[in-house]
Amino acid sequence: MAILDSVDWDSVRAAYEDRVSVSGTLLQLYNQRSVEKFANLALGVSNPDGNYSAAEHNLGPKILYYNKNAAQRVYDLAGDFISLTSARCVPDLIRKRDLKYLKIGVGSEISCMMNPKICWVANTRTIWTHLVIKHADNIKKADEELKLYREADESSEMYYPIWTAIHAELAVALTRVAELGRDSANKMKVTPGGIIYIWADAIASALYSKHHG
Repeated sequence: MAILDSVDWDSVRAAYEDRVSVSGTLLQLYNQRSVEKFANLALGVSNPDGNYSAAEHNLGPKILYYNKNAAQRVYDLAGDFISLTSARCVPDLIRKRDLKYLKIGVGSEISCMMNPKICWVANTRTIWTHLVIKHADNIKKADEELKLYREADESSEMYYPIWTAIHAELAVALTRVAELGRDSANKMKVTPGGIIYIWADAIASALYSKHHG
């Protein structure tokens, strides 16, 4: 993936470290049963690094406002993810909690922050990056699919109702992103991140921001 050679790897590494730190803080708050503080961080309200998906679309305040007992329900959802040994059930766990405005993008990001060695992020940034790889570094093709997604076109490979199916594909795709990113980072004398899915997410976010920032 030659396109990764243009990424600022020092920034990717810094973003990775921020996310690892936030993950640790979330687990700490969870174990302390600090429900309100936990929910605000998990939804990117108190710190955008807690949830890129929620922060980017200002969904955190909506989730907290439009759902009864929202903070506790977000806390409980996060608890569903901690002991998982497979992330395949993440979309179902999110759906069962039935929180308005908390769907696969925001929910999968919470899963990754709570259990980053098992769970991955399925949001606009990671799916777009997945398509760039799928279409052999063809950003134009990925951008076409992104445009159709924003227009809610059913023909888009990013069509929102199929994100649950896409989530399942991302384990392999993001592992590949992490591997390619490791090689590119090493070329630039930057130490790659050791937690694959947080590392891949940091790369996807950097690549997406570079082209859609």
